[in-house]
Amino acid sequence: MEEKRVEHVGNEEFSNQRVPPSERKSMISLLTVSLGYVFVVTSMQVGGSIGVAMDFGQAALAIFLSSIILAVLACAMGVIAAKSGLTLGLLSKYSFGQAGTYVPIAIVVITTIGWFSIDAWLIGQSTNALFSSIPIIPVAILAGIGMTLTALRGLKWMTYLSNLAVPLIILFGIISMVTAIRDSGGISAMLEIVQRDEMTFTKAVSLGVGSYAVGAVMFTPDIMRFAKKARTAVIAMVITMVIGNTFVVMFGAVGAVATGNPDIAYVLAAQGLLAPSFAVLLLNIWSTAQGCVYSGSMSLSSVTRIKRPWLVIGFGVIGIIFAVIGFYDYFGTYINFLASMVPPLAGIFLADFLFSYQGGYPDIEEVKLPVINFAGFTAWIAGFLIAQIEFALPVVNAVLVAFLVKAVWGVVLKKLRKDKE
Repeated sequence: MEEKRVEHVGNEEFSNQRVPPSERKSMISLLTVSLGYVFVVTSMQVGGSIGVAMDFGQAALAIFLSSIILAVLACAMGVIAAKSGLTLGLLSKYSFGQAGTYVPIAIVVITTIGWFSIDAWLIGQSTNALFSSIPIIPVAILAGIGMTLTALRGLKWMTYLSNLAVPLIILFGIISMVTAIRDSGGISAMLEIVQRDEMTFTKAVSLGVGSYAVGAVMFTPDIMRFAKKARTAVIAMVITMVIGNTFVVMFGAVGAVATGNPDIAYVLAAQGLLAPSFAVLLLNIWSTAQGCVYSGSMSLSSVTRIKRPWLVIGFGVIGIIFAVIGFYDYFGTYINFLASMVPPLAGIFLADFLFSYQGGYPDIEEVKLPVINFAGFTAWIAGFLIAQIEFALPVVNAVLVAFLVKAVWGVVLKKLRKDKE
């Protein structure tokens, strides 16, 4: 029995079962990993896009508000994961059914592969920005291979890498922002810079949420199922989103305002910081990309008999192919897609947790789940459609509508079952 338990820890990472109490981890360990996820160059790119499209004061407010929204989503998912010990893939079975779970998992797979390919490309682009004679694609391929290899080692190795990446990116982020503010003539001068107003405030908030929606909703359970208490998950995710995410996106925005360029690699190059921060940038991208592979393989292993290591390798290969064929060119469209598609899932999972299962999921072998849970899909579609309407904050509207539809449907079905009995 002991040998089987070790096999789960070493290779499968409890992908098809609850994380037992004996394997739960400290808050510092989980916080380090979650910060390693959120300290992502793609979020800096989003901050740069917001920074060059609207006045700095409005940009800063939009970024902070998007981080608050992400914190709420992540805390909800963190509490569910800590109490249940389940991966996103297993939670999806309760909300969408035995076969229906393939749909949200497909979204996770597509999303994580896309994110991984963008990260691999960014490593190649950053290398090319510093050493113009080195082409992007070969470096992206080598980076993809390396990131896949570290993802194979699981949460333990991911923690080691995050321990290196997070403090260093904070240091260089502060240096870059201080340099940008100084070069602009101070914060007051930055506030007076008039941008072209190519982006509305609600669009900026949606873009900010979309930049890490997949992490807040889909990656959080795979990390926080290892939390010893729900409170641990809440504290870790508040720090990660409100402080960590805001810092990262503002890093990109401040540099973009000062230089007029939204690309973080070229901002650092213009500031003379790319060379000294090059290794840090690579570590930062690496820690996030391996997290994409880890979470994607976790979700897929919950619905397939293929061993997780083979899934990790498959993710890496496809991600490298995506990088080579230029998926990065669709970055903006990709972020907008995530902002509409992913947040409603948090409302659905929360409604199930509070109303359908009242805080305690039964063992999946002991409960008869429907093949397709139409309530889950109805709520998801409703949330997605509401997100397309430009009213107030569409992202928040999407979560609330999905939550209400799933909650009401769950209560009605429970009442009907009781009446039959």
